[in-house]
Amino acid sequence: MRLFLIDYENVNSAGLHGIAQAAPDDRVILFYSHAANTLSFEIMDEMVNSGIMPERVCLEHSGKNALDFQLVTFLGYLIAKDKADAYYIISRDAGYQAAIAFCQEYFGVKVQLKPSMKAAIGTLKKQKTAGTAAAAPKPLPKKQKAEKSKTGKPASVSLRKKATVIQVQPVGAQAVTLPQTEPVPVDLETVMSLVHPAVAPETASEILRCLLDSRSKTEFHNALQQHFDNDNVKQYYHCMKPCFITFAE
Repeated sequence: MRLFLIDYENVNSAGLHGIAQAAPDDRVILFYSHAANTLSFEIMDEMVNSGIMPERVCLEHSGKNALDFQLVTFLGYLIAKDKADAYYIISRDAGYQAAIAFCQEYFGVKVQLKPSMKAAIGTLKKQKTAGTAAAAPKPLPKKQKAEKSKTGKPASVSLRKKATVIQVQPVGAQAVTLPQTEPVPVDLETVMSLVHPAVAPETASEILRCLLDSRSKTEFHNALQQHFDNDNVKQYYHCMKPCFITFAE
């Protein structure tokens, strides 16, 4: 999970550019005020098409740098509460650098300041690409390339979905049939049995409705966000994983 905190007073709609590239489990939290609460059609289309809607925190008490203080306070709370893979403040305000340095020194957490989500996600992709290139495996010695099975035939590696062990068998050998996973019934009783701690029947019915109305894990996650707070979304999403076999993706 990556965490994006948007200083909307500073960047407006341009800061959300690139939100379509965010992953379903990323958190996008938009800090705005009554003086900065409009959204461009272009960004609105990008959010609708991607199915990712940011959480919104409105600044109720105005004052100099009030939104900045609110955003940084929330960042500290989230660092202590939930560990993310990466933290980003989306703003052009260099005043955040002091708070960023403090998080690095006292919490050991790297927070990056970027002008938009596109700039943040693009930087992350470049880092991953560079890391992949640097870690490229060296060619195997010729002896290992010429390995053969006991039958004298070249060995083939069969990677089967949901298998926990890589199966090596001779080319032409009969494939091993893996046991099939029993389908999980998608009904209220299943939801009540999977969700822990236990929830009220009304809550279970709402979770079931989100599941039945979704065609993918992403749609299910976004549907939960429309009805529950973030802690409950994370809990219900993980509890209902046995039912994901019904999804297309």
